[in-house]
Amino acid sequence: MTGRFPEIDIDPHPRFGVYSAGNLGEVAPQRLSPMSWSLVGTPMERGTRRLVRNVWGERAWAQGDHYVFLGYFGCRPYHNLSAYAHLSRQLPRVRPEDVTAAYFEGVESPPSAAARESRLGKAAAVPRLVRELGRLGPTLRRLEEDVYVLESLARTAITLRSEAGLTETVLKAADLLDDAWAAHIVTTTGLVPLTVLQRSLNDRVLGRYGEVEPYLNRPRELVWSRLHRFAGGDDLLPGEFLDSSFYEVADDRLPWQPYAVRHRVVAEGTAHSSGVLDPAEAQWGMLGKTRGRIVKSLARVVGETMASREHSKSLVMRLLHVHRRVLPHLAAAWNTDDDLWPYLTIEEFRRLYREPGLAERVPARRAAVESALRTPMPEHLDMTGGVPRVWADDLPKKARGVSPGKVTGVVVHAEDDFPEDVPCILVCESADADVAPLLGYVDGVLTQRGSDMSHIAILAREYHLPAVVGCALVKELKPNDMVTINGTTGEVYVEQ
Repeated sequence: MTGRFPEIDIDPHPRFGVYSAGNLGEVAPQRLSPMSWSLVGTPMERGTRRLVRNVWGERAWAQGDHYVFLGYFGCRPYHNLSAYAHLSRQLPRVRPEDVTAAYFEGVESPPSAAARESRLGKAAAVPRLVRELGRLGPTLRRLEEDVYVLESLARTAITLRSEAGLTETVLKAADLLDDAWAAHIVTTTGLVPLTVLQRSLNDRVLGRYGEVEPYLNRPRELVWSRLHRFAGGDDLLPGEFLDSSFYEVADDRLPWQPYAVRHRVVAEGTAHSSGVLDPAEAQWGMLGKTRGRIVKSLARVVGETMASREHSKSLVMRLLHVHRRVLPHLAAAWNTDDDLWPYLTIEEFRRLYREPGLAERVPARRAAVESALRTPMPEHLDMTGGVPRVWADDLPKKARGVSPGKVTGVVVHAEDDFPEDVPCILVCESADADVAPLLGYVDGVLTQRGSDMSHIAILAREYHLPAVVGCALVKELKPNDMVTINGTTGEVYVEQ
């Protein structure tokens, strides 16, 4: 990978030119500082290339000086939609449409003119991907321990104002961040073929499998419930990052502050109990011993991979928060303006004490950032030829059920007081783990953004809440409006 970092944006890949805000739009701020992008995009890029190398071997389309899988245009993060669609074509029975449905809100998949694996190459990739998925458990346990130790080191270094300790923290965080992002890429990529395999097998066993799939694919426990117990305060506890913007480390500085605001609201009162009947155990019992074991085992693998996806993401967020806390102190120790470091990349920042001339890049970069922030960026970009063009934005959005069940309730937003005596439907533009404390107090979730495997879909399944994503009506709904949502069919009714 090239060591250079363009003034603001990353060069588009010469062949895979279609990018999408996609799932990143659900979990990341609308804009990211150069520092944050270097902590998000660069290690995600390395993690994706690592996965390609481990599963398919060295491939020309995953090499070179161009970023392949991610883009950063106008300070906004984008997934390379055509590259991920191309990855799907390298596995048996997996289609690009499976990827777009899972993570890109069901948009049309772009064509790919790149070479494809042979049947033998596709078959050989399967056990290698299974091997990568099998390594997740030990990897995440090791990372959990290492991140906790790093948080302790950062806490001590900040308390003692130790320049050596702060520097050591930033250096040690580099490898951990790469490994955490790599684990997240494995889970994100692996969930698609897993669900395709599951659907193929269970269609034969269960018949109308699509109706019960969301009931079966539920993680037993997500990491967020534990982390929220350690939220708050300023002691770099594992859950402290939940009070901050997840991806933006300069979230209290202009010009990124307006894009990075996060509110973690904990409702008061008694949590609602779930009224959704879970048919999973009944389905397994009705299938008989052998077929039931197959369906159950596969559902558990999918559920555990979902949980691993959230776990790996939480580790990434904790590592980003370590940078959020440490970088200002280290910048001060190096006599660097506190408003300067967000315009640098982490690679530049690490060299700053040896090459103070790097700070001279900031004025031009600041001007480029200000220009980019004034430029509206579309949901999807076609960067073929290097010129941004809107791609597929005129496609109609369709609401989709991502967590089953049907419920009627009053509309509430995250900042509202929740009534205790009536069912509530949490309505928001998008939702991530920052709303996890609220899910015990509502009876359903309705969002404007989201996809089948988006974070809110996985959260809603764990909490047994009906959920519908991709609903255009969200902007029109007001508190106390009465709505009915069907998380199985995706239907939404507004009571007049």
